[in-house]
Amino acid sequence: MVRSKVKKLKDLLVNTIGDDFEIIEENYKMLTPPGEHYGSIMLAVDVAIKRPNKKEEVLNLVAKLIPVHEMLRNVFNIGITFKKEVSAYLDAIPALIQLQEEYNFPENEILDMFPRCYGARISLDQNKNDVDDNAAIIFENLKVQGYIMEDRMVGFDLKHAELIVRDLAKFHSVGIALRKLKPGVFKEKVGPSIVQCPSLERLPLSFRECVLEFTSVTEETKSYVQRLKDFMESSLEMLRKPQSPPSDAFATAIHSDYWVNNTLVLRDKNGNPIKNRMVDMQLLSYASCVRDLLFFLFTSVINSVLDENYDNLIKLYHDEFIYNMRYFGLDLEQFSWDAYMNEIEDIGPQEAYHIIVMIKPIFTERNKITNSLEDFQESDWNREDLLGESYRRKLRDTVLALDRRNWL
Repeated sequence: MVRSKVKKLKDLLVNTIGDDFEIIEENYKMLTPPGEHYGSIMLAVDVAIKRPNKKEEVLNLVAKLIPVHEMLRNVFNIGITFKKEVSAYLDAIPALIQLQEEYNFPENEILDMFPRCYGARISLDQNKNDVDDNAAIIFENLKVQGYIMEDRMVGFDLKHAELIVRDLAKFHSVGIALRKLKPGVFKEKVGPSIVQCPSLERLPLSFRECVLEFTSVTEETKSYVQRLKDFMESSLEMLRKPQSPPSDAFATAIHSDYWVNNTLVLRDKNGNPIKNRMVDMQLLSYASCVRDLLFFLFTSVINSVLDENYDNLIKLYHDEFIYNMRYFGLDLEQFSWDAYMNEIEDIGPQEAYHIIVMIKPIFTERNKITNSLEDFQESDWNREDLLGESYRRKLRDTVLALDRRNWL
């Protein structure tokens, strides 16, 4: 039985669907099973509404609420990150789309990679500026439309990776264009959603300990244990220091946590991907767009596929990036292939720590966690039995792949 509910749900819907309706019934259930999502409580909400002189209709929605457990609120910095996500949907995304419209993008090339947001708030009190237990964001339910979440234990094949990489390039290029063409608008509309806040440095120690434990018992990575220990310690130390600003050419609003569970894909009857939707915008940050690309590729694409197609996927991103930039009339030399490859080589070692430590939650064994997020326990993140052979293989393959690029 789901205990979480959305108070005054109608107030969140009126700006999108008008106020000439009454809610007849609200049905709630958990959207994601235990162990698939940590940063918020995600509810599927079916809302029966009635308009004057019209038949009753049902809205299939999703409600995103803050986690109950204090540890998760602290790790995910909910007081800041939930506010950031509200701003992302209400202000940042509309500003990006408006810029595309102003520069005459064809309708089929307008950003179409986010779920529809019906409404969002940080509190019932409109005069309050702090996130409280009544904070909520309401979306369309993508799953009832046929969108699926890929198996995080497997990852994406080449066709899916190509679709997502193209969308990522478009998202980043429009953000960079907005910053360069309308810096005031970027600061006003996008700025609140990319406020910097601690994230990786707040992760439990177990996220690093398991890296050393599993590399030490894997034949191919035994020799990496001390290197990884030193690498993770130095990376964590760097994260705790003031960060240098990203390069001007490639700095924009990035997702910062773009992996399998944070994107949903729609497929045609033959199983080919045709649309993609990015979700979970709570960790947006101002950084190099290359960070999102590398994090996605190394955490979420099947390793054998990535090994064979890394160069092609890197080129695909740049091709799509330049294609979109042409609409804005900006000097393209600053985004040249050489500049882009230099950016990748500069960012790769910096992003490697993020990639390595996040393999743990991505490859947590299924059915090991039985508590819903309403009943989350700290042991649901730290128990030794949460990781197995899938984690060992992914960690091994990723460590070796990163080392081949001299990023460790």
